[in-house]
Amino acid sequence: MKSVGEGFASKISRGISFYFSWIDATEESGFASTFDIPEAEMPSIIVLNPGKRKRFLVHEGDITAEAIEKTLDKILGGDARFKTIKGNKLPELVSLYPKA
Repeated sequence: MKSVGEGFASKISRGISFYFSWIDATEESGFASTFDIPEAEMPSIIVLNPGKRKRFLVHEGDITAEAIEKTLDKILGGDARFKTIKGNKLPELVSLYPKA
């Protein structure tokens, strides 16, 4: 079984690179609240576009490789609808994460 990252490795030539990370919404409640996701719907996947205009998209569907690939294909195809982050600023992360 291939990972989602492996499935999209060949599509980098399209000009979009995907990076994957996760946060603990209980530890990073300020950061997580930016996306207005009810606690009952956690865990969730958020696609963040951190460019000049900070925007995000909430993945709809199961958390499976196939469902995530559909969301990423939607983004690559230009059919995804991103929401603007209020104030165009992300809250600081409060947890200390080890640096690689």
